[in-house]
Amino acid sequence: MHWTSLSRIGYVLSYFLPIFAASGFLVGLIPFGQLGKALGDLFQSVATSPSSSLAPESEAVPPILWAWLPVTIAFLIRFATWKSQASSVFDPHRSVGRVERFFGPLYGQTTGLLDNKWITDRFFFTGPMLFLIACALAALLRYRLTKPRKPQTNAETGDPA
Repeated sequence: MHWTSLSRIGYVLSYFLPIFAASGFLVGLIPFGQLGKALGDLFQSVATSPSSSLAPESEAVPPILWAWLPVTIAFLIRFATWKSQASSVFDPHRSVGRVERFFGPLYGQTTGLLDNKWITDRFFFTGPMLFLIACALAALLRYRLTKPRKPQTNAETGDPA
């Protein structure tokens, strides 16, 4: 039974970006910090040394929320500097098919868009960027939904004491 008529390579090249973005979103929903704390509590009796205790979580912004930034900057540089083989001599800065090359499916690619750097652009720039942006969005959503709310004091509510 086949879900598609594409070969394995064709399927991977066509659906890599959506699958990579969806997997990034799912990874972002996993609370790795709390899992580490739970494993540490579980195995606390096995390894009871003061150096193995985990530091308390700070109120700083988690690194996963910023991980997308350097990869996105690298992608934007590559996206802006890419030139099509079919670009015009009169307008070399306007490359035809720029969005299709980086985000389009395999069947949408023309021979002018497929060159020896297409795989590199797709797997080293676009894929990781989409993965990390989706992961950061899911982590932000998870932090917003699971963050414990602080009780309001009388000064914040305006009620006299």
